[in-house]
Amino acid sequence: MRWIESPDGVCRFCFIAKKKNGNAVYRNRCRRVLRPFFFQWASLSEKPIWAMISVNVKSSEMNSEVLRSSGERLLEKLEGRLHDSL
Repeated sequence: MRWIESPDGVCRFCFIAKKKNGNAVYRNRCRRVLRPFFFQWASLSEKPIWAMISVNVKSSEMNSEVLRSSGERLLEKLEGRLHDSL
C-alpha cells in the first residue's frame, strides 16, 4: 500500500489486482471485499489520504476471510503511521 496526504481534503482509494493473480471475477471480488473497510475507516479518519492498495496474492491462495484480515492489518498499520506523522 502506498499513500499520501490528501491535497484536496478528501479520502480517495485505488484498489489494484493484477491479471496474473486471477481472472476478472477474482479481481472484482478483491475490490468488493476491501472497499467497505477503507471507506468506513475514511469516515472516521482525522486525516484524509489518497491511498493505492495492491493485491498481490494469487486467487488459488486467497479467500474472503484472508482478504478481510489483510485489509484489517493494513488499516492498523496505516493508523499507526498517520498517528506518528501528527
